[in-house]
Amino acid sequence: MKINIDPSAKETQLVGVIPECIIDHYSIQCASLEVYMPPGVLKHLQKRGHWNDFLTYHQHIPGMIALPDFAGQNPKEPHTVEIYKIVNDHVILPIKLSAESGLFMSSFYILDNGADKIQKRLRTQRIHPFSTFSK
Repeated sequence: MKINIDPSAKETQLVGVIPECIIDHYSIQCASLEVYMPPGVLKHLQKRGHWNDFLTYHQHIPGMIALPDFAGQNPKEPHTVEIYKIVNDHVILPIKLSAESGLFMSSFYILDNGADKIQKRLRTQRIHPFSTFSK
């Protein structure tokens, strides 16, 4: 399935399909593995200074979600998943669960000091290599 992301969308759009093994690992109860992005997220990215990060990589997001390098969960937000992908930069895609609308991408940005942060999060077991989920 080819997913095209429109940076000027005014409607909620499909941005990817998350691997079931990640959802199962974190016991997230959702009706679908499809991940959506409401238009408010685009405003959030502009406001938070992540717009250029998003524009650089937006067409890669479906692949990032489908085949991350690492995945984890923010300990303060139990119904979330963090997807990490290393391209030219270390990118993070937080995905949340809404009772009304299912899984949605809530942000997108390049991690400052990304290599160091990923190593620290691996050491503390906040994140894990994707290969550990797909066994």
